[in-house]
Amino acid sequence: MQETQQHDNRFAQSAMFTRQWWVLSLLTAVFVAVTCGLGFWQLGRAQLREQIEAERARNVALPALTESQLLALAPDAQLIHRQLSLQGKWLTQWSVFLNRPMNGQAGFWVMTPLQLGSGVVVLIQRGWAPRDPVLPNKPPAFKSSAEQVQVSGQWVLPPSRLMELGDAPGAHDTSFAQVRQNLELAQYERQTGLKIRVVIRQSSAAEDGLSRDWPSLASKAQTNRGYAFQWFAIAAAGLMLFLWFQVIRKLRMGLVKTD
Repeated sequence: MQETQQHDNRFAQSAMFTRQWWVLSLLTAVFVAVTCGLGFWQLGRAQLREQIEAERARNVALPALTESQLLALAPDAQLIHRQLSLQGKWLTQWSVFLNRPMNGQAGFWVMTPLQLGSGVVVLIQRGWAPRDPVLPNKPPAFKSSAEQVQVSGQWVLPPSRLMELGDAPGAHDTSFAQVRQNLELAQYERQTGLKIRVVIRQSSAAEDGLSRDWPSLASKAQTNRGYAFQWFAIAAAGLMLFLWFQVIRKLRMGLVKTD
């Protein structure tokens, strides 16, 4: 029993600058470096979110692009978060419903192509609808006009890909499914025969029964800063414990290797 206790306390009783002390010093340095690295990574994430929000705010302040201005842009132009105001007709038969929660509730993003007067097609992220609690894969009900409509919104990137259970559709799958986990634009274009110019997140009001309470990217910047503070606090705690037990106490006890 006494031998085991002495073995467990070999780091506590060993003198400074011994082999055991240097091993523990190295482990502490690695621990502090990793936790500080995670803290700086979280600060970088917070800064990136704020930069995206600042860019969005600048683009929102610019006049909304019209159809003619959109057509004048290069095909590969990406004016993310720029406002657009377009007129066209819904191609409701090609609507898709992406599994996406909102405010903690299961539901769908409703994505419907809009054909402009020039024939150009844009994909509108129209809004969000709750999931049917009994039939979870049932497409949500919403109103859609067959007449010409005016739609305003922001130029956004295509929906990000989420983890998909089971076999995902093949790259050359031409079967059309309305309820989906993910939306690959190239595959969607093959299935529908449409050529999508841009993806727009609708912000204008419409009597379609859909919610447009889109989340703000900057709202999570403070969360990232909170995580960064936690990582820095963990690093500081580890360093302070090492200094107290392996430096200050040993100096007080005279446990210093001199040869």
